[in-house]
Amino acid sequence: MSDDHFPLRDLIYEILDLVNSGRTFTDIHIEQDAPMMIKTPRGWQEINNRPVMLEDMRPVLKAIDEDWEDKVLEGALDRPFVLTQCRLRCNVYRMNAAEKITISIRRLPLHPIPLEQTGLPQYVKTMLEASKGIILVTGPTGSGKTTTIASMLNYINIHRSSHIITIEQPIEYELERKQSIISQKEVPTDTPSFSSGLREALRQKPDVLMVGEIRDFETADTVLHAGESGHLVLATMHTNSAVSAITKLLAFFASEQREQRAASLANALIGVICQSLIPAESGETFVLASEMIFNNNQQVSSLIVDPGKMHLIADFMKRKEDNMSRSLNEDLLQLISKKLISTKDAMRAAHNRIELHEMINNKR
Repeated sequence: MSDDHFPLRDLIYEILDLVNSGRTFTDIHIEQDAPMMIKTPRGWQEINNRPVMLEDMRPVLKAIDEDWEDKVLEGALDRPFVLTQCRLRCNVYRMNAAEKITISIRRLPLHPIPLEQTGLPQYVKTMLEASKGIILVTGPTGSGKTTTIASMLNYINIHRSSHIITIEQPIEYELERKQSIISQKEVPTDTPSFSSGLREALRQKPDVLMVGEIRDFETADTVLHAGESGHLVLATMHTNSAVSAITKLLAFFASEQREQRAASLANALIGVICQSLIPAESGETFVLASEMIFNNNQQVSSLIVDPGKMHLIADFMKRKEDNMSRSLNEDLLQLISKKLISTKDAMRAAHNRIELHEMINNKR
């Protein structure tokens, strides 16, 4: 289709208009020669049926990066783009054998939301009172991990005099100094990788470290070392359950190292939060569902140390012995009971659907 079919449109204004519209969505998808889409609680929806042309996209692409044309030849571009009301994480990439350009945009608030508004239980603050150890925030892509971590860091920033160092790709929330000193580093601009950024940070007198993602052996190894050596470390991972976050972290190590690293993790782990964003029953907003492992007694530690007993952590969470650990299904059941989410959406989010089905039937 030729660009002559339509007059040039102001895409930056359209994005601003969308952001200020009050509509609930997490992402914007702008694909050359296709209508603009947004990701709502009920899935992807067209804004209108008018296709976006490359000429329409150029001002947005230039605002994201002046040299986008040269840089996109080397691979996808990941850049923040700040508007008045929010911060956009933009990923620019080529597709269709380099025939088309696409901009994938994740929408984030300009400032972290208060921890009380995330949907996590209030007692999650007890995790943040620790001066050392490891907190893992995990869940699938688009489950709000970045928002949760930013809220947790901001809570520390407000309540503690610390030096917080973050290693991110890209920086998503800009934290303003309150009680804490804030040093935010971006991969690869400020440091070549997560692992090198983390190693450098350990020599920069941090109290709190945040790692955008644990994705290799070196990062996992340094996270364990930092958590054991007197730092509070917050890190994200991509897993579908709290227990699988522990097994995935240990899987970065060779089998002969695993026993020693499991002992280190058992000693350093404060807890795991695994979360999922689910459409509200109204379909208008999202509801946060979460499962948690609190490592606040010897029982969880002893299960982490013994690989043959790791699966028993799920049983421990169900027994509610510490009144803080809980399974995702327990939280989903509560959200269904309160009519905040539908049974169908809860079943989609569950990683143990048969168990949830039985729990729902027993509740009736």
